[in-house]
Amino acid sequence: MNLAHSTRLTRIDVRRMVRKRTAPDNRLSSVVSVGLYALLTLALTAGGVWGGRAVGRALVTGSIEFLPSATAVAVRGFAGVIWVLLAVVFAVRAVGQRGTLTNAEGILTVVPTDEAYLGLVASEYVYLLLWTLLPAVGVGVGLALGANAVWPVLGVPLAVALAGTTAVTTSFAVGLGVRHVVTRFPFVARHKTGLIALAFVVYMAAIVSGSFNQIVGALFEPMAASPVGWYADLAIYGLPGVAFDATRAAVAAVGSVVLAGAAVAAGTWVARRHWFADPALAGEEDDEPAPTEAATSAGAGETPPSTSEDRLARWLEAAVDRPTAALITLAWRRAARAPLKLMYAAYPLFFGTGAFVEILQTGQIPVYLPYGLLVFLAWAGGVVFTLNPLGDQGSVLATTLLSEVTGHRFVGAHVLAGLLVVVPVGTALVAVTAVLSPLDARSAAILTGLAPVSMVVAAALSVGIGMAFPRFEATNVTRSMEAVVPSPWAFLLFSVHVVLTTLSALFVGLEVARTVGADLLSIVLPFGLSVSADTLFAISAVALVVLVLLPALSYRYAVRSFDRYTIA
Repeated sequence: MNLAHSTRLTRIDVRRMVRKRTAPDNRLSSVVSVGLYALLTLALTAGGVWGGRAVGRALVTGSIEFLPSATAVAVRGFAGVIWVLLAVVFAVRAVGQRGTLTNAEGILTVVPTDEAYLGLVASEYVYLLLWTLLPAVGVGVGLALGANAVWPVLGVPLAVALAGTTAVTTSFAVGLGVRHVVTRFPFVARHKTGLIALAFVVYMAAIVSGSFNQIVGALFEPMAASPVGWYADLAIYGLPGVAFDATRAAVAAVGSVVLAGAAVAAGTWVARRHWFADPALAGEEDDEPAPTEAATSAGAGETPPSTSEDRLARWLEAAVDRPTAALITLAWRRAARAPLKLMYAAYPLFFGTGAFVEILQTGQIPVYLPYGLLVFLAWAGGVVFTLNPLGDQGSVLATTLLSEVTGHRFVGAHVLAGLLVVVPVGTALVAVTAVLSPLDARSAAILTGLAPVSMVVAAALSVGIGMAFPRFEATNVTRSMEAVVPSPWAFLLFSVHVVLTTLSALFVGLEVARTVGADLLSIVLPFGLSVSADTLFAISAVALVVLVLLPALSYRYAVRSFDRYTIA
């Protein structure tokens, strides 16, 4: 094996991943992406220092009232559960878009499979370290400062690095095997959509019913007793008040090398069969025309081919021009044919599982549910239709840019595509939920009136963010099924705006929320700083004005960006 080939492939793949996240073609996107990464990493590192120092002091002073052996078991269980979660994440990545090589035909022609596979797995490992190594160093430094011990400074990063090695190598081999089943077996290929929907329903049911927490809890003791829990012994060996075992720490270090080597060998065996096998055909046809074909033909006065959407398009043409109606119809069709994208939009429902459990147990709708539903619907409408308008064009983006479609028409069509669905459905859901909840009639009426306004504001904001941070790469579910979802930075910025707007509105409108928020901020802020309710009201009022005005600027930016967009 030529490790130089694997190292070169790793370097190229990591560089490609970084470029996808930082968008070097766009200076604004690049600066914001790098800034957000630095901010998140530094925040996690600082939090690790603060938390590690607090835990170290507690161990020294004896304020943690556990037996040394019980503390060791708890930390081992925590480390084991984190290892399992990391393994699941990277297995899912292997099943999806990371399970295949970029330009696989060219690479596998000149590079042996084992070298190519090692390079791909190593790039995944580097990606893990980019997010975890600095926070691990922060935790180690914090523990060392709090407990007056030197080893955690080296032990915590070393344990994270070794645990990441085994988690990535084993999970990637398993994930690639699952990908082989998903993409190479005809039955799975034919029923992929139904199987994905079933898996998603089971996942949601586990979250809502509390079974997910029970599963994680059930994993705690076995993981504490398993070798993957021994990384805790390696991480913070020698801390006072904790009964750690040097033998387990040594076995964890040596065993990681052995397990990683075996996992890479197994993954190489799977890769040889998967990468050189023909994908199963699902028997489906992609009958979706190029999004701009209908729009440009309509703009030229031609009659587009007859489709099942003709009646809907004619209904839209009564309100808007034909090219806009065609773009709206195609945006709806594209959303309906991207179940993975719809699942992304449904992820915030996980945070509402407590409300669903409460409804099932008490038979009553919680008073906070209408507010949360309003925020979720505004967020979901933006994610599905307007958070990645350029990326949704796919291979016909060049045709779209060269057509007669203007920025106003393109952006307006995507915004209308979301609002025509979200506003009537969302307003009705908010109204029904508010009426059935303990809210008084006045509050229910205000919420119902705010529903369409918030959805319009969210749509206008998301389209600008989507134009600033487009994503063109598809997330693969199977070989024959993929969906282009918004970029992580677009998700993050849009979600942050929605959350900040919601909090600002609550602090301005509700005195109770201001009091609670001021108390929480006074506890969290460093250097003994405190915030009064009146100060929080003033800050929130100013922030709310700015946050509400941003969507107008965002919409204008989206229009200009489309008109000026070029493909390098």
